[in-house]
Amino acid sequence: MTATKESVRSLSQMDKATIVHVRLVFLRIGEIDTLNEKYQAHVSIESRWSILSEKFSYKLSSDDQQRLNNGKSISLEKYSQFHWHPQLYIENGLGDLKEQIKYSAKLNRENHTIDICEHRDIKGFFWEKLELQHFPSDIQGLSVSITSMFFIDKVILIADPNHFSGINREAFVDQQEWSLYEHIDTKQRFIYDFLFQTNDHDDDNDNNNRNNDNPELINICNTDNRQRSVLAVTCHAARRSEYFFWNGYCLILLITLLSFCTFGIPLQNLVNRLQVTCTLILTSITFRWTVNRSLPTISYLTSLDKYGLLCIFNLVFHSIWHSAISVIAWEHTANYYVGKNSWIMYLDRGACGVFFSLFIILHIGMIIWFYRVPFKHRKQMKQKDDR
Repeated sequence: MTATKESVRSLSQMDKATIVHVRLVFLRIGEIDTLNEKYQAHVSIESRWSILSEKFSYKLSSDDQQRLNNGKSISLEKYSQFHWHPQLYIENGLGDLKEQIKYSAKLNRENHTIDICEHRDIKGFFWEKLELQHFPSDIQGLSVSITSMFFIDKVILIADPNHFSGINREAFVDQQEWSLYEHIDTKQRFIYDFLFQTNDHDDDNDNNNRNNDNPELINICNTDNRQRSVLAVTCHAARRSEYFFWNGYCLILLITLLSFCTFGIPLQNLVNRLQVTCTLILTSITFRWTVNRSLPTISYLTSLDKYGLLCIFNLVFHSIWHSAISVIAWEHTANYYVGKNSWIMYLDRGACGVFFSLFIILHIGMIIWFYRVPFKHRKQMKQKDDR
């Protein structure tokens, strides 16, 4: 019963919260650091909230008062030092962000309120968890998460319905490596903030808990009051994958194709087959480590990793086959001599055909996957831009 009362009280407190409308514009996107999962940006944030005209206590000059009455915007100097504001900050900022904050006011004649606008200009690095499953055909969301020092009973952040967020696609440093999309996504979420009580309040809290029938349930309900409103504004960038297709997929393909050339070595020289195949395996592993240096340490495989591993397994199976045919030739021939029309030769050619057929099927499946997953995702992003 007490828990229900607390929940109702939490909802009523949210109804009394100040609604802050947020608009963000990406003025400039700098370097996108895939290895360290961060990016550099210059953003402008406009946060608007309304107060009643009779509660607007800022001292204005006669000129500013006249401009305000005429429906024009006026500048408010040192507004945050003496008046209430939502105390916004960037949740995913890295290091010291360079911020410039200004305030302005404008009369809203329809609602008889004063609209206060906080203009925040920010430069710096922002952390972003990169999703690299489709690397190098991946699309990354570059977001700025805005939150308030107040809980949801005081401040709730929502996207501004009248002033939409946007992005300047021309001022983009990494245009050679990335391509920016025009549309912007916004997402509202709530995060919990845990309260650590000091010793000064322990005695008071103990006394209060003795009067409650179910203190654990009440504490759980009270956590709803300690949520913060977060608004994430996200732009999207698609990696230009041509470089990795030519210097990644293409080179792995050529290395793997060389392994089929070993079937042209006569069966009398099976040792040379094994030497060439093992050399190709070591070359593929070394090349894979070289490519992975440009990626962060992640717990899953990218599409390029999967393709590289499948090709390495192909080389391993070739080595196993060459070892097996070597044993067969040793047991059924003298001095590894295999005649032209020998069944061992036809068996070796059949194995080559099977391996090559599986190799072709692998690439057909990979091409279909590219068109149905990463390329389809890019098409959907393009359609959002055209809306």
